[in-house]
Amino acid sequence: MIRARFLALATIGTVAALLAPAGALAADGDPLFASNEVMKITIEGPLRALSRDRAEEGERRPGTLSFADAEGTASTLEVELQPRGQSRRDRAVCTFPPLWVHFDKTSVKGTVFAKQNKVKMVTYCRSPKSFQDYIVKEYLVYRIFNTLSDSSFRVRLLEVAFKEAGSNAKPLVRYGFFIEHKKRLAKRIDLKVQEPEGRIPRDALEPDQAAIAEVFQYMVSNTDFSFIAPPENDTCCHNAVLFGRDDQETPFYVPIPYDFDRTGLVDPPNGEPAAELGQRSFRQRVYRGFCRSPEYLETAITKTVEAREEIESLIRDEPALSPRARDVALKYVASYYDVVNDPRRRERELKCRAPR
Repeated sequence: MIRARFLALATIGTVAALLAPAGALAADGDPLFASNEVMKITIEGPLRALSRDRAEEGERRPGTLSFADAEGTASTLEVELQPRGQSRRDRAVCTFPPLWVHFDKTSVKGTVFAKQNKVKMVTYCRSPKSFQDYIVKEYLVYRIFNTLSDSSFRVRLLEVAFKEAGSNAKPLVRYGFFIEHKKRLAKRIDLKVQEPEGRIPRDALEPDQAAIAEVFQYMVSNTDFSFIAPPENDTCCHNAVLFGRDDQETPFYVPIPYDFDRTGLVDPPNGEPAAELGQRSFRQRVYRGFCRSPEYLETAITKTVEAREEIESLIRDEPALSPRARDVALKYVASYYDVVNDPRRRERELKCRAPR
């Protein structure tokens, strides 16, 4: 019944098409995310003012974004820069905020930014080079989920020269990455962004996507999410976006997670365990998947096992990672496979959450 409901929902082909690895559909989507090559850009603007802006909705300020196209031709776009986010805008956590980069859609025609209205940029957080690895690992977490489902946010790694407008100081060059906008993702998978008010029933989640997303969150050790409940005074859900059909008779949602900065795989200095879940360390994995027919969990685990070589290659072959960070990340991923390849440990540690 559940699969029948989703097959009626989807029009892009089959459930398998929705869950296909992103590489299988590389020709789809926007030019910005059509390549995994690191992109070098320069952001110039009132960076000090952006870093001091702690208002709930940050002010949009004028700036420029400079880049070179595939032929090496330099271009500069007028943009607006706006601080965003919550925890990373706390100066005790980050000294520089993540950004929204707003574009003029007419000026980006014919460029790599074609079709972009605004895009999220994950920035360096703190200036010491030691913080570079955290950004690159968070980027790789998105890439890992791309290997498991095409219903996932695409990302583009950046080498960004941050330059204060009007200053002669040398730009600060740090890694960052762009995240595909949810409306562009919705167009790519032929669904619509859904924002239901309040909590939704767990059986309203498309079970194949929900299962793989839940197993993925366990793999990278992320507990800071909910596919069915929103933060206080907000729409559903927490660190996830729901996608579906506006005309569906019975609500049925494809959950797509985001925001992986405080995962065990990234291992940031500000990570905190979820004591209410019994975590002693936020690198301790806690499975938060819902109970449903067992084949969904088995299929999801099998998918991660089949993707192991690709996932480990992403980490091993990423030149932006330091050797030590690479080794630690590979060992952490391997520890996930130690669990799921041991039937007793898998049964003990991946216990589903039953309805209360």
